Amino acid sequence: MAKKSAGFFESQKLQAGITSWILYIIAWCGAIVFVIPLVWMITTSLKAPDQIFTNPPKWLPYSQLFLTYETKILARNDGKIKLTTDADGTKRIDLGGYSHVIPAIAELKVRKNDRVVKGDVIATIPAKGKVGIIEKANKTKIITITDKTGRLIKEFQISEDTKAVVKDGDTVSEGDKIADVWPQWSNYAKAWAPKALDETFTKYLMNTLIITITGIIGVLLSSTFVAYGFARFKFPYRDELFLIMVSTMMIPAQVTMIPNFFLFKSLGWIDTFAPLIVPTFFGGGAFNIFLMRQFLMTIPTELDEAAKIDGCNYLQIFWIILVPLVKPAMATTAIFGFVYNWNDFMNPLIYLNSTSNYTLALGLQTFTTMYGTNYDLMMAASTIVLLPILIIFFFGQRFFIEGVATSGLKG
Repeated sequence: MAKKSAGFFESQKLQAGITSWILYIIAWCGAIVFVIPLVWMITTSLKAPDQIFTNPPKWLPYSQLFLTYETKILARNDGKIKLTTDADGTKRIDLGGYSHVIPAIAELKVRKNDRVVKGDVIATIPAKGKVGIIEKANKTKIITITDKTGRLIKEFQISEDTKAVVKDGDTVSEGDKIADVWPQWSNYAKAWAPKALDETFTKYLMNTLIITITGIIGVLLSSTFVAYGFARFKFPYRDELFLIMVSTMMIPAQVTMIPNFFLFKSLGWIDTFAPLIVPTFFGGGAFNIFLMRQFLMTIPTELDEAAKIDGCNYLQIFWIILVPLVKPAMATTAIFGFVYNWNDFMNPLIYLNSTSNYTLALGLQTFTTMYGTNYDLMMAASTIVLLPILIIFFFGQRFFIEGVATSGLKG
C-alpha cells in the first residue's frame, strides 16, 4: 500500500520552509522601503538642477534635451488688441483682462485695435533656427538657437557632463534633440569645493575627524573605566548611584543645553573643539556605561580572583584581563560614538562660530541660502558624508551584533 504524503500541518519541514520564505519576503520588502531614500539621494546627486523637480519624478540621472517651445501664440480670451512695446523689443498684448508677453523674436499676426476670439493666432515664432555653441572657461557650454537675422529664439546652458548632439552651425527645428544629459559626476567635485565658500570640505573633514576620533577615545576610556567600577566593586549605595546614572538618559538634551553653554562660555571654550571633546573623557555617557557594565557582568569574577593570586592589582586586572574580553562591547560603543560625532549638527552649531572650525554636518547647510537650495550639490555632499558610516557598519557589524548581545566569555 502506497504511503500517504504528509499534509502541510503535519510536515514541520514544509512549514519551516514556507515560514522562512515569508520572513525573507517581509525582510526584503522592509529593506527596499528603507533603502528608497538612500537611492533617491544618490541618483539626485548625479542630476542636473532642472532634472530634480520633474513630474513625474525621474529616478535615473539621465534625460534628453529637446528644442521645445510654442511656435504659435494663441489668444487666451476674446477682445480688442491693446499693444505696448518695451525697450528691449518685448511686446505686451492686453486682451480681455489677460496679458500676453510676446518675445522680440515673434512676428505679430494682429495689429492694434484688431478684434480676435479665443484660439486665434496672434504671433508666431520661427520653427527653425541656427545652432551656436559657446564654450565657457568652466567647461560648461551655452547653446543658442537664432533665426536668419541672428535674433535669439532659445538658449540652453549645459554642464560639462552633458553631451551635445548638434554642432555649431547646424539647423534644427522645434522638437529636435539638442543634447543627452548624462550623470553629473562633476557635482561631487563642485560640492567638495564650493566656489561660494572660503573653506573646502577637506577642512571640514579634518575638523570632523579630530572631533570624532578624540571623542571615541574619550568615550571608550571613561565609560569602560566607570563601568568596571560599577561591575566589579562593592561600595555603599552602588546600585542607587547606578540607577541615578541610568536615569539621566531620560533628561532631554534641551534641558541641559543652556547651562552647558554658559559653563563652556565661562571657561572660554566657545568657538573651539573643547566643548565637543572634553565631556567625553568624563563618563562617556550613561548609555555607554550601562552597555559596558552589562557586558562586564557576564564575565566570571573568578578571572579577577585568579589574577589577584598571580599578583595583579586592580588596574592590571582591568587592563590585562578584562579589556581584551570586552572588545565586542568596546567596538559597539566606538560605532555608536563614531555615528554620533560624525553626524552631530546641534552641538557644533551652538559652540562653533568660525567657518574654519565647521564640521561636515555644518558644511552641508551652506548649500541652503536665502536665494534657494542647491539640491544636486547638497545630495552629492551628503552621499560623501554618509559613505564612511556605511563602511563602518559594513565592516563592524560582527562586533556590533556581538556587543549588543552581550555574549560575554566564550568557551
